[in-house]
Amino acid sequence: MSDVIQGVTQLFDALYILHARDADQIEVYTTGGEYIRVRCISVPGLGKSGVCDIVSCEQNRCLYLSNMDKDYIHVVVLKGTSSKFTKWTLSETPCGLSVMETSNLLVTAVRHRRILEFNPRGKCVRTIILDAKLQQPLHSIQLASGNFVICSIRGVDNLHRVCIVNAEGKVEQSFGSTGGGGEDQLSHPTHIAVDKDEFVFVADRNNARIVLLSPTLQFVGLVLPNELLLQTNHVYIHRASSRLYTSSRMFDQQRSAVNVVQL
Repeated sequence: MSDVIQGVTQLFDALYILHARDADQIEVYTTGGEYIRVRCISVPGLGKSGVCDIVSCEQNRCLYLSNMDKDYIHVVVLKGTSSKFTKWTLSETPCGLSVMETSNLLVTAVRHRRILEFNPRGKCVRTIILDAKLQQPLHSIQLASGNFVICSIRGVDNLHRVCIVNAEGKVEQSFGSTGGGGEDQLSHPTHIAVDKDEFVFVADRNNARIVLLSPTLQFVGLVLPNELLLQTNHVYIHRASSRLYTSSRMFDQQRSAVNVVQL
């Protein structure tokens, strides 16, 4: 059985792919037309259980990884072909990650419905308690307005939605309803990406598709029509190259893949 790809990010001229496995969790690839694997990075203490997301920060020249089982954020500082490893212990359970324009780290805490902002030294500088209807928030990204776009699943009303919330955590706009496969529905939206014009790409995992929403969360269309029956669980946009990366797996769990789309 193939291990699961749990995210992808690009830092400068290298692509980093995160796998849920006990060693060599990060594979490093070139990005100059052909994607050639050049090395692997083993993250001490990460393991394969609970591995959730990966993001990169150019200013701090590092990778951040979340581990839900151990409530850790792992930090990998890159220095040439070597790496320095540290970890932050959280009092919350981290899920999706994103890097803000300030280069602070935004962590979506799934179990207690919070968005946490950390500075580069690992200090939590802001906590936003989310609306009670966002029962299981998985991933969030800050918008230019200061609001946040967030994907959330389940809850007492079985809502699978992408929402825009304000700095107080209140929902201002939303897309989706009860879980399903209709044009106005989502089923387990696990991850989001936002392009330079603030269009939102949604990894609609159980529908095996990527949904494209407008900046006001109106349905625009589908990206990468489902020809291979791939469950897409992560999406990432490298804005400098206008590339959309998706990480997916077959429904039978036998194969994982990263797809690249030039936007």
